[in-house]
Amino acid sequence: MDVDSADSEASPLWQMVPPGDYRLPAVSTPAALRRKWKLLARLFLDGASDDTQADIETDLRALSPARLDRLVPPIDWSAAANAFDQDHTARGGAGLQKGVTVVLGQPHGGHAEILTHWARQRSARLIAPPSATEILASGADWLAQCQDGGQGLWALPALERCYLRHANGLALLRGFLDLAFSGKIGPGVIGCDSWAWAYIQRLCAIPSTRVLTLQAFDGAALVELLLQPHADPPNVVRFFSAHTGACLLPEPEATHSNGAPPVSAELRQIAAYCRGNVGVAWHCWRERLRTTPDPQVLEASSETHPEPPQKNAVWVSPDMDLPTPATDAGEDTALLLHTLLLHNGLPAEVLAALLPIAPARLHLQVLQLEATGLVEMCAARWQVSALAYPGVRDFLRARGYHTDDF
Repeated sequence: MDVDSADSEASPLWQMVPPGDYRLPAVSTPAALRRKWKLLARLFLDGASDDTQADIETDLRALSPARLDRLVPPIDWSAAANAFDQDHTARGGAGLQKGVTVVLGQPHGGHAEILTHWARQRSARLIAPPSATEILASGADWLAQCQDGGQGLWALPALERCYLRHANGLALLRGFLDLAFSGKIGPGVIGCDSWAWAYIQRLCAIPSTRVLTLQAFDGAALVELLLQPHADPPNVVRFFSAHTGACLLPEPEATHSNGAPPVSAELRQIAAYCRGNVGVAWHCWRERLRTTPDPQVLEASSETHPEPPQKNAVWVSPDMDLPTPATDAGEDTALLLHTLLLHNGLPAEVLAALLPIAPARLHLQVLQLEATGLVEMCAARWQVSALAYPGVRDFLRARGYHTDDF
């Protein structure tokens, strides 16, 4: 996949593209970012000491949950569903008479939510995934239910919920893929986690079909998603770098020649760290927002920051110290994390059935990983946390584990 070196290029915010067209945001190395921040500090802070700036950063506090939710509400996946619908309709015709399309999503990337929105818009039949018991028993009844819906349009938002990495965990998946790609249940759309798809492709014969994914969110796209909604009156919010004091969304006249606003180092860094994964970027952005604890800090910062502190000012921490597996973590930890990613999360009892680790030891290990922020419980399933995902991916790749293609 090509690296995008111009993340300010004008383009629609939500795009569905083949995985081969996924453009990774330009990578800025930590050293380059530090050099850029020091240069900005000299330009904007008029020689203010690093110690003074460090004191200001230390005094900042996390936002209250209520304010954080107002500033960074959940992603509206319906816009991505509309982008998929436009592509799907244009290529398949208004009738969408035949064929299967696959929509891939990275962990926390919203593929299931996108297809659920789309299915409701299209009045398509939603196919719920089987239980773990049905998967291990080859799920004849579940497959029969898939056929009972007739030949109308259908959507299965989470194919990763239809298999287990187990000796008896693939028969049901193969049975469903045969029904889907043979046309026996009519035209439809399959959503699948990128890790599960990479694994399934190695074990199952997948016919040639159209595969799409959300285009990577670069720094400019994150500006539009995270900053622009707060730029218009009456509830304008100004976001400032806690390291340099620069406003992350300058006045409209401060634009590039193509009319796009400049992209701050903070947003470029988030985009590169998340490899364009908008769901992970959303979590990283929330993690970095800060506020001042009292008026004295506002007064002190006004002497060094180029913009006067405001009641509606929010500070963006430069800290990217996110959860990462220890370099000396054992193979049990690597295998556990890899298994969670292959299934996009698993209930504790199913995880125990898939891993060659004693239940008591596995339970303790999961709790240790939760304490360090590497895994979290969501909807009764253990999963790799969004903030830890980029570090876990790098960790597994360095260990030689098969990863997704993003």
